[in-house]
Amino acid sequence: MLSAAKFIAGFLTALSLSAYGIPDVGSDYSRKSVSELIDDLTEIDSQSPGINSAAIYEGFIANNSRGSFGVGVLGAAPPKVPPQMSALVRRGPAALPELIKHLDDKRPTKLDVGNKPSDSQIGVDAFMFMYFSDEYDSRVPHWFDDAELKRGPRPMEKDFSGRYTIKVADVCYVVIGQIVSRRLLSVRYQPSGGLVVNSPIEAPVLAEKVKSDWGDADADTLRQSLLDDIHATDRPKRISKAENTDRFVNPALQRLRLYFPDMYAALEGDDLQKRKEFERQEIKQRRSASQ
Repeated sequence: MLSAAKFIAGFLTALSLSAYGIPDVGSDYSRKSVSELIDDLTEIDSQSPGINSAAIYEGFIANNSRGSFGVGVLGAAPPKVPPQMSALVRRGPAALPELIKHLDDKRPTKLDVGNKPSDSQIGVDAFMFMYFSDEYDSRVPHWFDDAELKRGPRPMEKDFSGRYTIKVADVCYVVIGQIVSRRLLSVRYQPSGGLVVNSPIEAPVLAEKVKSDWGDADADTLRQSLLDDIHATDRPKRISKAENTDRFVNPALQRLRLYFPDMYAALEGDDLQKRKEFERQEIKQRRSASQ
């Protein structure tokens, strides 16, 4: 028989996924291999969380939710979650090795970002500036102090013009970030009026950093990383408990529940209290959304 904790964990997982319309086991995407799903990334033709030139959305796309609006152009159309991306995120640690292998995959998707030819915009560019960068959110969080922020090093800023076609590698970069709970954003809006593209094709150092952090990652490594995020005992005093919870604790709990439900159900002590608070917040948010 299932323990009460395991039953509750499984029930909450099912409730969370069904609430956002997750494809059932009979869907085409659920039956495809990881390799086939990566091939299907070439069909992406709309902006999504992590690949969005108008805004940054925070959230876990395994449940097909675009997440919550962080910063960007007010009134911009919310992004969609391509089902092949969601399916890959749901595979979790089983998909990581193949995704990492495709960080040099130059195959184009059907999505372009950037400024269109001036004649189609009456001579006015949509973005005031655009550049390639190498922004990376490391496995072990690095808390910059004020001195470090002032003296650098700064991320790369390589200007470009016109349109940029999103590559399969760029999408894999985002999907990896979704699985490991790190902000790996291939395309993001930069206030005010800017566009930043973090592509492992244009900045190979991004692929190198991912491989250094996660190249040998197995299920045990990901599980431990999520537990480290839940514990998160090394945050500086300037980072509030609420900020730390939103940034690390709750996202890690989301992933632990989906990828490692037995571990999620077995949490105890302070970790259990964090889990209960996380579940209370979910229920509150779901009720607010339904009103």
